[in-house]
Amino acid sequence: MSYTPLRINTIKPEIQIPFELYIHFKDQYLCYQAQGLVINKDKFKKLKKQKVAKFYIKSQDERLYQKFLDQLIQETLNSAETPVEDKVVLMEEASSTAIEQIQKDPGSESSYKMTQTATGGLRKLITDNPTALKIMFEKKALPHEVLVKHSLNVCLLATKLAEKLRLSDDEIQAVMTAALMHDIGIPRSSEEAQNLFQKTKQKFTPDDRRHHKEHIESTLQIIKDKPYIKPLVIQLIQHHEEVLSGNGPYKQTKLNAAEECLSLVNSYDKKILIGELSPKDALKELMVDELGNYELKTLTKFKEVLQKEGLIL
Repeated sequence: MSYTPLRINTIKPEIQIPFELYIHFKDQYLCYQAQGLVINKDKFKKLKKQKVAKFYIKSQDERLYQKFLDQLIQETLNSAETPVEDKVVLMEEASSTAIEQIQKDPGSESSYKMTQTATGGLRKLITDNPTALKIMFEKKALPHEVLVKHSLNVCLLATKLAEKLRLSDDEIQAVMTAALMHDIGIPRSSEEAQNLFQKTKQKFTPDDRRHHKEHIESTLQIIKDKPYIKPLVIQLIQHHEEVLSGNGPYKQTKLNAAEECLSLVNSYDKKILIGELSPKDALKELMVDELGNYELKTLTKFKEVLQKEGLIL
């Protein structure tokens, strides 16, 4: 029997759960809740107080979970009574679950569908709630969740930059999906390639550069032939480290607007999460040190996005 992890905040108390819930304890999966029952609020609060971060479901129940989550997201985001902070928690947890699942099983159509649910909910959240992006972006990541946090940050800011660049809805959807997926190959790469995530590109050695595209290649090997993944998503993942100067892993010197958008935001967020710069200082470094890597007009529009979202003055 195989099990799929899901973050506890993607389950809501006081509503019927159409699948069994399990807890992982001492190398065993213990049934916590039978199918068709509800979790009362007190019981749910007790779990969170005990720092239970994840439930597990039988992998065969992933479709039931996806349907349940789709409905929960729709109802929560459409509710005028639900505080924006609660909406943020749900979408943060749903998106993190999707990223973790696509990392674990990148060749699964079910995992891919989780990313589509996440991107749809995220776009609605940050469109309808002007403060949501800032709340999510400024949340600190636990050390073991930095990779997930990075993917989520890139998705949020790349969405706003893509809108600012007036990309089509299909292109924006592709950028968002690629943002959630762009680093899923890191856990499957060599130790040398995995360690590169903890470095900014400015600190790469010549040997580092030789390992730079391992995480991209490992992802492409799994997803390149999947008919349910749009070609633009695959292209964006392949080129997310490319820059106009030709110093990326594939030495590209021409990028379309969607590729430049994803690459720029990816670079910016790593300056903050890995380089430990403030949003303001990260932008300053981007504008000065990477002017040849990105178009000045794109950098300018990105600065306008950061100002509008309240991340810099």
